[in-house]
Amino acid sequence: MSDPLGLVSNNPTQGVAAPGVKGLGTPANGRSAVGGADFKTDLMNQIAEVDRLQQNAEQVKIDAVTGEASLDQVIVATETADTAFRMLLAVRNKLVDAYDEVKNVRV
Repeated sequence: MSDPLGLVSNNPTQGVAAPGVKGLGTPANGRSAVGGADFKTDLMNQIAEVDRLQQNAEQVKIDAVTGEASLDQVIVATETADTAFRMLLAVRNKLVDAYDEVKNVRV
């Protein structure tokens, strides 16, 4: 399964850039994050992808009942959708934590 949020490959280790990392502060996809719209667009695309995976899992479950899909296909589709959702939930929780931290900063 590919990384549903595209964030895993941007992980430098001990000063050595990981494969796919172009440099500090530069996203792995090469686009600039200066405009601020890229993160929102990427996040919205990933939410849509998670939704698509969940709909696909539901369809595979229906196909299994009608005999068109095997139990293995149901398990793979369900686990894929669950993993993508958990990753999205983790990003959401980190964003909420960051917002709370910024909110508590005294100026």
